[in-house]
Amino acid sequence: MPQATRITLSLLAQRIEHHTRQIDELNQRLTRLVERHAPQLLTPVGIGPDSAVTL
Repeated sequence: MPQATRITLSLLAQRIEHHTRQIDELNQRLTRLVERHAPQLLTPVGIGPDSAVTL
């Protein structure tokens, strides 16, 4: 049983790492788009790319 748990946790960790990399890449793309098309939206404190895109 411990081996099955280790394998399962290892696979889960790999998925988390993969999804984290994808999220980071998408956030970078989103930031570049906002910087290119509406950089003034990033000026106020507390406004990040996600909020800027929503606006």
